[in-house]
Amino acid sequence: MLTLLLLIHPVHVSLTGIDYDGVNRIWSVFVKVWSDDLEADINLGLSNGSDIAGSAEERYFLYLTDRVMIMEDGKPVELELLSAGVDGLEHRFTLQAKGRKGVKNVTVMNRIMIRLYEDQANMLLFGYGGTEEGYRFTVTDTLKSYLVK
Repeated sequence: MLTLLLLIHPVHVSLTGIDYDGVNRIWSVFVKVWSDDLEADINLGLSNGSDIAGSAEERYFLYLTDRVMIMEDGKPVELELLSAGVDGLEHRFTLQAKGRKGVKNVTVMNRIMIRLYEDQANMLLFGYGGTEEGYRFTVTDTLKSYLVK
């Protein structure tokens, strides 16, 4: 019965993991999305209306940095795409960024596929300073802030 329901109404979800290594000040990020949804969302272009062009890796990087952002005290960190791959029906990406010293507030933005599906859920696993926390982004809730030490 559950399988039949999923065929009638597919799940619209992505998974993002963000972990901060305080010793080296490195943000490690992974993103998992369904491949068909990813292609549909890339075809919508960037949030500013520009097309997403280039090689596959360039397109993925532009897409991810448009849809997922980490801000330290209001300033975006510069993400770097380390890997992009396909595993069955999903795409998996790993990114990283160098963090700043003395950060007090970290905000995560996640807008993956929010223009495609009203029921889109973007799940976040956030790790910072030995603490892990989960969060569910929705079409109307795309920002989450954390006070850090």
